[in-house]
Amino acid sequence: MSHYRKTERLMMEFRESKLPEEAGPQLSPQGKRRGPPRWKKAEKEITALRLRMSEVEQEIQETRRLNKRLAEITDVVAEVLLPAEQRDEERLRTILSKYDSTM
Repeated sequence: MSHYRKTERLMMEFRESKLPEEAGPQLSPQGKRRGPPRWKKAEKEITALRLRMSEVEQEIQETRRLNKRLAEITDVVAEVLLPAEQRDEERLRTILSKYDSTM
């Protein structure tokens, strides 16, 4: 079961659960309710967390893309810096063509 489904199931159970009748509503000393019910606050927090999680997933994908790009550039630089007798010209051409195609 996915995390989202578990969360949704728990939210439904929480909404359906009732406080004992003798507990009554939470009132301030002036007789007014103390803010919104807990489940409304929980729903807002869950919505905010889902939005943030989506943003973080996008940031992770961007980081992965940049790390891959950095690895490709590092390969090119490492191959170019090798002395001519140790350099594999075919590999260098392959790396450079791959690098050019990604730009």
